[in-house]
Amino acid sequence: MMKISVFTDEINREDPVRAVQLAKQWNVDFVEVRSLPGGRFPEGPDTELRDFFKMVDDAGLQISGVSPGFCKCAIDDPSVATVLAEGLPRACEWARRAGTDRVICFGFKRDDSPQVPQAAIDRVAEMADIAGRHECRLVLENESICWGATGLEAAGMIRQIGADRLTLCWDPSNSARAGSAVPYPAEYDQIKDLVSHVHLKNYDPQQNCWSLIEQGVVDWPGQLAGLADDGYTGYVVVETHLSVSPDAFEFVDTDLAGLENNTRRNLQYVQSLLSNG
Repeated sequence: MMKISVFTDEINREDPVRAVQLAKQWNVDFVEVRSLPGGRFPEGPDTELRDFFKMVDDAGLQISGVSPGFCKCAIDDPSVATVLAEGLPRACEWARRAGTDRVICFGFKRDDSPQVPQAAIDRVAEMADIAGRHECRLVLENESICWGATGLEAAGMIRQIGADRLTLCWDPSNSARAGSAVPYPAEYDQIKDLVSHVHLKNYDPQQNCWSLIEQGVVDWPGQLAGLADDGYTGYVVVETHLSVSPDAFEFVDTDLAGLENNTRRNLQYVQSLLSNG
């Protein structure tokens, strides 16, 4: 059975206490960590991280993974050396303290090169080895502005590095934004052996904007059914990316802000798909 998780900053970006409280109210057992008031994980002070993870634990929730956002920059950005020497080891240390070994990264900002530069592949491989030495698993997320924009491109990088060192965080909506016409089933069927983590949102290519999970181009009923058929029992993580009220959609709870309402709607939709699957 797949495990539903949600990014805390996709519930409330400013108030992690409220985000955790709402996740608990919405019967979510897992949350994913990206940004906190002190910065993107793990940039904040130790006290903030310690207090946040204690709050999650006290609420009876568990951490599905951490997303430090490493390597959305250019390959030759000076910050990369700091990430390798300090940022990634710190992320792994705090991930393990929080009860997870799953650290998500990206494949470096795209340039005009016709194919993925070997330097990007080598750097991601180096990061995977660093994570492994710190008892964590690196997971490459496909992201439209980075190398590894689609699932297929990210899979090509992973296969060069080795699936024993690196796996895929499959985000079909990011793939759609990068130009994939049919993320599921056409693309998924070629990469499913590498998928170890899944992020859920949706994308409207006609409007060039994010949408509710039930409304965009990605066939989420089919994708979740396909994952189930393939024996996937990992996390599916709601990543709403939508703060405004979509057309013809009325908020179900006027006490919730726009992002909160949209994430609640997305969670209810995903929960219904999995319960009926």
